[in-house]
Amino acid sequence: MPRTKEYVREEVLEAATRVFWERGYEGTSVENLVTATGLHRRSMYGEFGDKDGLFLACIDHYVNTTAKHLMVTLQASPRGLKNIGAFFRDRVEYAASGISRGCLLVNTAIENTVVGPKASAKARGYLQLMEEEFYACLMAAKSHGHIPEHKDCRVLARYLTCFLEGLMVMGKDTPDRESLERVVQTALETVTI
Repeated sequence: MPRTKEYVREEVLEAATRVFWERGYEGTSVENLVTATGLHRRSMYGEFGDKDGLFLACIDHYVNTTAKHLMVTLQASPRGLKNIGAFFRDRVEYAASGISRGCLLVNTAIENTVVGPKASAKARGYLQLMEEEFYACLMAAKSHGHIPEHKDCRVLARYLTCFLEGLMVMGKDTPDRESLERVVQTALETVTI
């Protein structure tokens, strides 16, 4: 008769995600994960395979919880520049809160040489989805005359994604609200001029 799980998978993922997010992939040991999750090593390996498997599950968990509300902001109707502005205001609030750990996806992209190709590809894939949401907002704004005709919305979407990555790194290192607000304002002005 199979043993009953003595843990809740979502709670384990939440605890493990927090550890990876705070310490980075390379800085996180299996012992850190065992301590944070309360799982026995055998249960961790049985459920996730290894540290890499747990990390991949944590990336999905992060996207389905923490990052999901950001997508909702960009997807709100009607789409346009106000969605992008609201999105970045939310990111400034987070970065200036003093508890910013950056963005797990951006942190993973930065650690791409140590996290392995699967995790790196997964993080890049999710960042690509974010870029597509920026693109949809930009195209809607352009169709209403809020972005000049000569601007390439595909390039602007890539620019905003790169800007987001930099903003999350800056917020992790320098959580100065005024500085963050000023760089966001400049980025948004760049889109419309």
